[in-house]
Amino acid sequence: MTSFMQKIPFLLELFFNGSFILLYSLKTTKKLPVGWDEKLIENILGYGVWGVPIVLLLVVIVNFINSQSLDDFLRRYIFSLVVFIPLILTWGDMEFAFWFSSAHLLSSVLALYDDDSDEDFIKKFNPVGSQLFQKLKLKPAQMVILSFSAVIFLGTFLLMLPVSSKEGQAISFIDALFMSTSATCVTGLATVSMTENFSMFGQVVILILIQIGGLSIMTLYSSMTILLGKSIGMKDRIIMQDLLDVSSLDELFQMIIDIIKYTFFIELWGGIVLTIAFTFEGFEFSKALYYGFFHSISAFCNAGFSLFDTSLESYSTNPLVNFTVMILITAGGLGFIVLKELTAVITTKKKLSRIGMHSKVVIATSLGLTIVGAGLFFFGEFLNALDSYSLWDKIQISLFQSVTLRTAGFNTIPFNNLNQYTIYGMTLFMFIGGSPGSTAGGVKTTTLAILIQSIISTLKGDKHVRMLDRTIPGPIVVRAIALTFFSILITSIFILVMMRLETEQSFLTIFFEVISAGGTVGLSLGITGFLTTWGKFMISIVMLIGRIGPLTLILAIGQRADERGKFDYPDGRIMIG
Repeated sequence: MTSFMQKIPFLLELFFNGSFILLYSLKTTKKLPVGWDEKLIENILGYGVWGVPIVLLLVVIVNFINSQSLDDFLRRYIFSLVVFIPLILTWGDMEFAFWFSSAHLLSSVLALYDDDSDEDFIKKFNPVGSQLFQKLKLKPAQMVILSFSAVIFLGTFLLMLPVSSKEGQAISFIDALFMSTSATCVTGLATVSMTENFSMFGQVVILILIQIGGLSIMTLYSSMTILLGKSIGMKDRIIMQDLLDVSSLDELFQMIIDIIKYTFFIELWGGIVLTIAFTFEGFEFSKALYYGFFHSISAFCNAGFSLFDTSLESYSTNPLVNFTVMILITAGGLGFIVLKELTAVITTKKKLSRIGMHSKVVIATSLGLTIVGAGLFFFGEFLNALDSYSLWDKIQISLFQSVTLRTAGFNTIPFNNLNQYTIYGMTLFMFIGGSPGSTAGGVKTTTLAILIQSIISTLKGDKHVRMLDRTIPGPIVVRAIALTFFSILITSIFILVMMRLETEQSFLTIFFEVISAGGTVGLSLGITGFLTTWGKFMISIVMLIGRIGPLTLILAIGQRADERGKFDYPDGRIMIG
């Protein structure tokens, strides 16, 4: 197919959607040329708001036909699907049609420069910027922190816009910063109501931040780079290989493609099922569709944001809602490496015993923590918070709370009346969190498994830490211990700071809040909205540290050039214990 024929989708979008964007911009800014019939313009926009999604659908179809394969289509044009789905959810809303069509048109324009001369083009028109970033020589850990910080501040700016809040409900800077941090760090703590304070635009901004934070900034950046057909810089490749634990560029490329596939299809499945569930609950289809996909993305990203002020408490005995959300949370918390291997077990009939050691440890630890957590909640609250429920409902509620403690943030029962020992037990599970390479936070399940095995090896007098007939390398054991130590230290410091700032709150509520923020869980005992300005700021910092990881923070601050190999120090002996 000729180059001109391949540009037809872009030309169609440019003339139709571009005209809609132009007319809407002129109308909203009240800069329509004198003599233009405003009623005619309103009629054109009225038809255009319904035509924009149709044009975008045609663009998607033509691009799919022009693609060599499904992988090639997803690699190059998945952003069209990312824009098309929320556009369908808000079909008929002129403001959303304007924003989404503008975003897609901008990406289409950028894609025109998708050729081998991209690097020369950038150097030619941005030599100062290129040299600046080369001179900075940022470490991978510093890149991660700066990326998250940039997205947080961008989200703060968007949430402070009048269009993001409902009429008469302006969002202050500290609340916008807190909500943006909570969404980007997929935590779920909220100082203001999602439904009472934010417009649909503000809710969608938060949803986009959740998606960005869930996939991690660098993963999303690499995904979008590949989707636009551009090449990833060598430094970024090294960062991504470290983040995704892959050894070659081919594995890196395939892993990013798999992440896109799993995210899209799992969230799509969850959105469809939850739409059906909310429809059965009496919602109108359009509202059920919007609520279904919002909660699907929030659950898979382990964010915990809900469009219900009481989270999912109204659906505590609804099996379809409960188990769908639990599956989404679990899928997001296992990690993409584990999902890929489990997919191979299902599709290629690969034996479960043949999966990698990482996946075995993650699955076994996650399953064990879920069962123990459910048992803790079931027996701890059997005659208390669960007293009025049937046996099946008690099991269902207990299982849901156990799963959501894995940094998900949803709840189907109020926490204010729980026993104190149950609440304390819950903090232990929140501190552990999910698994590496996932959307979850915490010190991670593999860290717990290595620590337990290290203790067992020490008690047995074994010099090596062994697990599943494999020896765990010493540096990994040291890293697990360091991660746990730094997490405990940072959490303890922030608990002390919050106790000084929030003198009106009890120790247990502050303890629970800080653990929840540090593990990017999002559960609360009801004090989030009553925090002082400094309290909100400190919890925002805790959420950021919890998302990037304490070790990443330490490396970003104190990492130096590698000087190993110049000389070695003799061994020293010191008594411990």
